[in-house]
Amino acid sequence: MSSDNNNEVSGGNRGLMIFLRVAVVLVIVALVAVLVAIYIGIMGKHEQAVQATTEAPTVAEEVTTEAPAAATASDTDMAVVPNGDAAVIDEDSWMAGKTIYHPVSTNNTIHLPHADMQAFQDVIANSEGNDTSSSDDGSGGSAWDTVQITLGNVNGSINNSTPGDALKTQTLVSTYMILVDLDTDTIVAERNCEAVVSPASMTKILTVLTARDFIDESNLDDTFIISTDITEYVRKNDCSAVGFTPESEVTVRDMLYGTILPSGADAAMGLAEYCCGDQETFVAAMNQKVAELGLSQTAHFTNVVGMYDPDLHCTMKDMAVILGMAVQDDLLRDVLSLRTYTTDATFIYPETTEEGTSEEDVPEEDKMPITVSNWFLRKIEDKGFDGQVVAAKTGFVNESGCCAASYYEADNGKRYICVTGNSFSSWRAIYDHCSVYRSLTD
Repeated sequence: MSSDNNNEVSGGNRGLMIFLRVAVVLVIVALVAVLVAIYIGIMGKHEQAVQATTEAPTVAEEVTTEAPAAATASDTDMAVVPNGDAAVIDEDSWMAGKTIYHPVSTNNTIHLPHADMQAFQDVIANSEGNDTSSSDDGSGGSAWDTVQITLGNVNGSINNSTPGDALKTQTLVSTYMILVDLDTDTIVAERNCEAVVSPASMTKILTVLTARDFIDESNLDDTFIISTDITEYVRKNDCSAVGFTPESEVTVRDMLYGTILPSGADAAMGLAEYCCGDQETFVAAMNQKVAELGLSQTAHFTNVVGMYDPDLHCTMKDMAVILGMAVQDDLLRDVLSLRTYTTDATFIYPETTEEGTSEEDVPEEDKMPITVSNWFLRKIEDKGFDGQVVAAKTGFVNESGCCAASYYEADNGKRYICVTGNSFSSWRAIYDHCSVYRSLTD
């Protein structure tokens, strides 16, 4: 009996030992499984992070093929745009609800040969700063001979039916160019369009775009005194001007239209001071507008005129976005599309007034308004298109050459924006826009 009991106890102990060993093994297996799962999870997240980093688009790459809607204050996230840190557009802004164009390249985009900019160093260095434009400017000279290219016909384009002067209407000289189809928000053709360059007086499109935050049709008759500081700045820097005289009282309307049609620096500076009290504050508002449009990685402005400054720059693509916003507003569209404008204010008429006579001593009958013109629109309107160049602004400084931005509506209903930079004359800039609209639109 005693022997049987001992055997039963011994057997029970062996069973317990086997059970404990199995349990330990199972616990170890479970721990290993947990550790493996944790390791796989960590490595998976690391791989996703690396993939996201390597696939993140750069400034030059496209984020989306669709134009993003304008953001409003109610949006919880920043608007996603291809180029930069777009700020939230306040829902009370006139820009709220407008389309922020961000044209993207497609497989059909025509990439024209880039120019060798080294060829222009001597031209810029030896320039006296004058645009000696002539209506005979149909071909390039000096360094521009090396970049002149001939555009081919697009199926259905105007050149298939009414080619005109092929030298003038199919030859592209400008070293920078972008043509945007606004209906598809795509780049039809480009030539070095993302190079960061000086926009010269095309800057004034942004000037009136920014001023629009502060003015509307209700205060166009408000008046502002043009200071001597403004007129002296214009004189010393040989800026284009409306011709406002020192201490003259002008309307906001005069300054708004005067900024664009004759590219008046006196009007632009007065407009800035009327809106913000001083130009520094207004320039800050211009750069805020740039951020709202998602352009701040490549566009930055330091003055309202477009005078050359290494810190004042943008791309042709940026300027297309700026003009695309401006033409959506009725007031700005009218400013940019008007051929001629006569000022509300009257000024001393020099042919009937002795030099040095003070303003208050001049009889009213000897004072006259000033009539100004949009030179680009006046010169391009007779060139014969299957459509109309509706709005435009030109620019020139040595460092940018002659440049221009225009908005075109084809007879078939399609809408385009073209921006060009660094042509050898303002006439040639006009012919370049003729070339682009005739050869590259349908």
